[in-house]
Amino acid sequence: MNIFIAFELDGSEKKIIQNNLKKHNLYFSSLVFNKTADKNFLKCEIVFGNIPPNWIPQSSKLKWVQLESTGFGEYSEIRKNFLKNDVIITNLKSFFASQVAQTALAGVLALYRGTDLFPLLKKEKKWVGDPIRKKLEILNNKKVLFFGKGSINKEFSKYLKPFDCKCSFIDSHSTKEFILNKLKLAEIIVCALPGTKTTKMLFNKTMLNSLSKHSILVNVGRGDLIDENNLIEKLKNKTIKGAVLDVTSEEPLHENSQLWNCPNLILTQHTGGGYTNEIQDKVYLFLDNFKRYSKNKSLLNIINPSKGY
Repeated sequence: MNIFIAFELDGSEKKIIQNNLKKHNLYFSSLVFNKTADKNFLKCEIVFGNIPPNWIPQSSKLKWVQLESTGFGEYSEIRKNFLKNDVIITNLKSFFASQVAQTALAGVLALYRGTDLFPLLKKEKKWVGDPIRKKLEILNNKKVLFFGKGSINKEFSKYLKPFDCKCSFIDSHSTKEFILNKLKLAEIIVCALPGTKTTKMLFNKTMLNSLSKHSILVNVGRGDLIDENNLIEKLKNKTIKGAVLDVTSEEPLHENSQLWNCPNLILTQHTGGGYTNEIQDKVYLFLDNFKRYSKNKSLLNIINPSKGY
């Protein structure tokens, strides 16, 4: 089989693929993508990596794309081509659950325990000490509202068990009245939703105004979920306790973005899913799925482009 690797690998990771796929033709991309599809890509039945969406209709041989991400919003416009041509697309669903959940937990604890402030005080060589103590909070018994019942939120909820937090979940069946009532009581709101037409700007002015002054808003889903202008206003006016954003509407953030100057805001720069063996483990997941493909078995993490997840 001809396989196109549209994914940046180091020498050791490339060797893993080469050793496991010796009988197949491998084409490693230069990662410089043009509108016209790469001539090697056009030979291939399988792709590992995120190719430009407009390449897909140009291929008559493509059968399967293994993305190296969970999100696939950029492919939504050509979903008809996916379905019409029977091209299977798989993503990394659940791959990042533990890492992202731990990043979210770290952010919440940083805001409660003040650990986001201490590096700044250290840089200034400024000792504040006791006056900080009365401003610190604990995670125990907090009311946590999860938007989404996916792997990230399920993992995060497990981490909260030792703290006896009261967890509630919002899903696609939740009514607007139910959501707004829950928001008013929630002290931690965790969003790990996919990017769809329904979730875009879900946290509009009305939703944000339902948050209490004691609430922390966490977004580890998609950057277009939140009306950032209204969030910035609430953070600057201190009408919510804080926010943890792994994703933003613009990435990377422009140097003039007001988010840089917001108080009580932790920006983790879309690194939530990262860890030392991330790339190597993605390679092994692809190889596992490739074995399934070779044996005509059902692939892991087949997505439905029309649903958005």
